[in-house]
Amino acid sequence: MPFWTAWRKSVHETYELLPKLKKAGVVDAGALGMYIFFEGFFQTLAGLPDDYRPVTETFKNRLQILPSFQENTESGYCVDFVVKKSLNYSHDELKKITSTQENVIIIPEGDFYKIHLHTEDKEKIKAQMAKLGSVVNWEDDNLASQIKEFTHSNVGQTLHIMTDAAGSVTQQDASKYSLTLLNSYINVGEKCLPETYFHPAELYLAMRQGVKVSTAQASVYERHQFYASVLLRHEKVLYLCVGSVYTGNYQVAIEWKKEHDPQDRLRVIDTGAASGRLGTIVLSCTRYLAQTNDLEKTYEFAQKAVKRCEEYIFLDKLQYLAAGGRLSKTSAFFGDMLKMKPVISPQPEGVKKVGVVRNQEEQVKMALSKLDTTLKKDSRALIMLEYSDNQDWVEGTLQPILTQRYPLTEIILQPLSLTSGAHGGPGTWGVAFLPE
Repeated sequence: MPFWTAWRKSVHETYELLPKLKKAGVVDAGALGMYIFFEGFFQTLAGLPDDYRPVTETFKNRLQILPSFQENTESGYCVDFVVKKSLNYSHDELKKITSTQENVIIIPEGDFYKIHLHTEDKEKIKAQMAKLGSVVNWEDDNLASQIKEFTHSNVGQTLHIMTDAAGSVTQQDASKYSLTLLNSYINVGEKCLPETYFHPAELYLAMRQGVKVSTAQASVYERHQFYASVLLRHEKVLYLCVGSVYTGNYQVAIEWKKEHDPQDRLRVIDTGAASGRLGTIVLSCTRYLAQTNDLEKTYEFAQKAVKRCEEYIFLDKLQYLAAGGRLSKTSAFFGDMLKMKPVISPQPEGVKKVGVVRNQEEQVKMALSKLDTTLKKDSRALIMLEYSDNQDWVEGTLQPILTQRYPLTEIILQPLSLTSGAHGGPGTWGVAFLPE
């Protein structure tokens, strides 16, 4: 039996091996993930990047949870964190703390430990770990809430929206609104990951330390897999694509459509947008689709939103644009020396410089001026505030100002997409808004 056929058979057999998977009617997610990774790897190695078969076709009867399946309710928290060892660090104490928890994974990296575990008492674990070293970042999810959200997800949804993660839309948003996200990749030193898999704190810390950071697009093979997958799962799909001036995603999607979508089930819009502007358009369209259940009306709504949505991004330093090749190092040096903070706006023709300010106070004044030009005090608009490594300031200082100024407007707080953050750097923040 050929190697590839045997591997495919092994993934299929995971359905029979684990009772829970058999009840759910699906194959093992880890085995499927490895299959997808190595299929792309070996196809590329063999020089056949376009000779693919979507996993939704290969495993079509084993990728959807059976309606009859009921997940058992769990309590506690799923916790992921990074701890830096201190002088008081004790490996025995680390083992003692984690041995009483469940699903523990510990990955050592130099002076750091990346730890995943399930616990009933997250605060106790956090306090115990703080005694061993400094907790660099911490994330926890309520397991009961996760299961509840999963059970109420839109299984069998026929109309669907897909977008790029470059639009300041998170994996949590994708789960909540049943979106499909197409990642770009972030390179930090020798590490390369899809942008939604990088922790923002890790990226911005590396940038402050002078580590080389760059971005890259997903392979054509990966993008083709996404298009095929969404069309196998949904009757019609609207792809709100990051501006074609920023990536080749729009052109790749259009070329794929010509060959694989004769019924025009995948509608593609070149939004000309990125970061928060794209995110604001996407979230608005997702809500509109949920209300109307009409893809054609949503398509028209999206085209109007593209024309009306604005975004202004405020940079703290120019050196990161220079590091990414977006600006000469000489210009960045003199700009930072003179304490110049540029204000930019992602437009269909590219990033446009719309002003220069001297300090954070002037940044806020300019943001308010731009908002006041479009919005009235009683506007029922949508404003997205984006932060890099300055969430406390954006949330604690800026958001209350806007809440008081526009009491009827919905204001949401989002992390700046890491594609944008990798170019803008630490201290960057932005505001995107769509009038009512």
